[in-house]
Amino acid sequence: MKISIKQYAQSLYEVVSESEDSNVQVAIKNFISILKEHRQINKADKIIVEFKKIWNQERGIVEGELVSARELGSNVTELLNSQIIKLLNAEEAQLKNKVDKDILGGFVIKLGDTVIDGSIKNQLNKLKSKLSN
Repeated sequence: MKISIKQYAQSLYEVVSESEDSNVQVAIKNFISILKEHRQINKADKIIVEFKKIWNQERGIVEGELVSARELGSNVTELLNSQIIKLLNAEEAQLKNKVDKDILGGFVIKLGDTVIDGSIKNQLNKLKSKLSN
């Protein structure tokens, strides 16, 4: 029977989440040995990505990207994080900041399949579209 990447990741999550801190390294070493034994070590990167998704989902952590026209101060970033936590009923929000001068101003937040576009560029494009109709 072939084990999928999601099954490996779920198994790793269950072992790690049930282990005490001192046993986590042993659990990971055993997991790697199992991957080697089944000649699946080449799937390790994909398993780690899937593991992280499961870990975040189980712990209420939302990951995303915050794009702004300039570097945002920590107070603005914290305010946006707290609003995302409230909006998505999450425990924690982890946003990676990215600067893109093309959006002119405002910000764009990408959370999985959801995009919140509060950029000036987007607003100008909407206005242009309305004026041309």
